This record gives sequence, structure tokens and C-alpha cells, in this order.
Amino acid sequence: MFNSQDNQDKYLETNIFKGYKNGFFVDVGAHDGVSINNTLYFDKNNNWTGINIEPIKSVYDRLVSNRPNNINLNCAVCNKDGETEFLCNTGYTEMISGIKDTFDQRHLQRLENENRQMGSTTQVITVNTKKLETICDEHNISHIHYLSIDVEGAEFEVIKSINFDKVFIDVIGFENNYNDVSVPIVEYLENKNFVMIHLSLDIFMINKKSAFFTNSNEQLVSH
Repeated sequence: MFNSQDNQDKYLETNIFKGYKNGFFVDVGAHDGVSINNTLYFDKNNNWTGINIEPIKSVYDRLVSNRPNNINLNCAVCNKDGETEFLCNTGYTEMISGIKDTFDQRHLQRLENENRQMGSTTQVITVNTKKLETICDEHNISHIHYLSIDVEGAEFEVIKSINFDKVFIDVIGFENNYNDVSVPIVEYLENKNFVMIHLSLDIFMINKKSAFFTNSNEQLVSH
């Protein structure tokens, strides 16, 4: 029933949303909308809707087919509207594609190793970019219950592109590939009134003003 790589959806359903219906998500780096996806469970089981964002056109086409009831956008998200160079991987490494400028050197080494071992390939392409603020403005979004970010190194760029004065977000989950990279993101969000409640492959932070926040949430941090 659950679909995430590391039980992210199960964790949120069990501890935070608890069957909440008709919520709204934004899934940045949604891939094809099905493969180890963090928002599919809420879409299928709790009648949520939302925005899926995927920059690779061939993958985006699969996303549109798999999640036809959502808003699906073919772009990357970072802290500027425009274009950027993007490491587009095919084959085994497809799901660790990402923005070239924010790709961690350790991640690049992993990519090169896996390409060599698995026969997959990488090419640099140009993709359109939008800030999350721009996307929320264009679609009149003022409340996001769950923001999922899986962008292979551009997580902070995505978060800095949010205008927290214009949109209320209950829970933000972002990929935690390297702890040293995540620390400044956590500190940034703490200054926006968020608190960490879960630490694994993803870090989850909840807004202290959220209707889903309870004091016990702060005791949920698990390693």
C-alpha cells in the first residue's frame, strides 16, 4: 500500500496526517509519479491532489500518464526562474539526475561509479527552472500540507525559492544524502518556525503553527 523508498509516506500517515482527507501536496522531483514516490499514497488513498514537478521530458511524459488527476509540470525548481544545466541520466542512474551546479562532488563520484558498473549514461541538458514562489503564484496555492523534495542536491535551492509569507506549509520533507549539507537547511527552516520531527533518508520538519503539530511531535525524532 505504501510506496516510498524509506517508508516516508507510512511515517507521515501514521504519525502526522492520520487519514486526513483532501490535502494538498507539492512533489518536487516526482519522477514518474509512481516509482518509490512519496505522495502517491495520499493521492490514491486519502483523496489528496497536488502538483508534481519533473524536469526530464521523457520521464515527465510517464508522470502525466501515471498521475493524470494532478497538476504536472515539466521544469526544475531552484531559486531563479529561467534555465539551468541539468545532469540527465538514463538507465540505472535515471533517478539520481539533478541540477549540475548543485550536484555534490560525492554524489558525482557515486554517479560515475554506478554509470560505469551498470552501463548507464549521463548527458548535460538545459532545462527550464521556476521558483516555488512562482509556481504557487501561477496556481494560486496558499496552503501546502506536504512538500516533498527529492532533487539530488538542490534541496536548499528549492527551499530558498519559497516565499513563506505567501504560502503556509505544514510539513516539509527533503532528501538527506549528506548530513553536513542538511545542517544549514535545518537551521534555515528552524528560523521559519519549523521543527525537525524525523531523521532518516529524508528529514521531516513540521511548522509549529500547523494544525497537525503537537508537543509530542518534537519527541518523534528518530535516527
